[in-house]
Amino acid sequence: MSRHPLRSAAASLACAVLATSVLAACGSSTPLQFGADGSGQLDPETAQKVYDITAEAIKERTDDINAGIASGEIALADDGSVAESIATVQSSFDTLLSGWTSCFHRPARCDVESLTAPESPERTRLRESLAYYTTEQIRTRPDEGRLEWGIESINMSNEDRARITTCEYDTRVYFDSSMADTELGDIIFDTTIWTRRVEWTMAYVDDEWRLFSRRIDRRSPVARFCQP
Repeated sequence: MSRHPLRSAAASLACAVLATSVLAACGSSTPLQFGADGSGQLDPETAQKVYDITAEAIKERTDDINAGIASGEIALADDGSVAESIATVQSSFDTLLSGWTSCFHRPARCDVESLTAPESPERTRLRESLAYYTTEQIRTRPDEGRLEWGIESINMSNEDRARITTCEYDTRVYFDSSMADTELGDIIFDTTIWTRRVEWTMAYVDDEWRLFSRRIDRRSPVARFCQP
């Protein structure tokens, strides 16, 4: 009996997603999550992640993906290899966003071209942003706060465009480095903590994924309305 191609692809994707979760849990530490009220207390619901790879869990995930395909939230690649396409996009996005974040440590030295697609809105925006930080001598430091993100959805409208929605928790500290060479050193400029929901678009250019655009859907320095 032949299997429906969408159901087959969804089942494969469900297994791949669950397997990836298990491998990720074994290979890297999970950042501690604190209460949404800012109390500094560990949130018992997110302090420990449990990964379920039972047949029932795979079926539930398959049903979720089937619903996503039906609604258009998840789109099949031309060859039907959803799992492979989604995994590649996610891996590329994580690498690109890590590089994007590092740009703010040394704004004048960022290789914007390696991160962004040619003639893309994000290439223009990132260049202008980094030029401003360079002129004003403002930067972040890798040992002071971090940008955490979690992917909420990935939608591939075609084989060379992908839309990624992320939840971001940004604790990076911005410093005025104009006195960095003196005994004063870096001066704290901004310690605002942001929660954001961001829609990123990626473009497949020259056999690799690049950042194409960035749009902030919602942000708040007070309400932690999502968890990365």
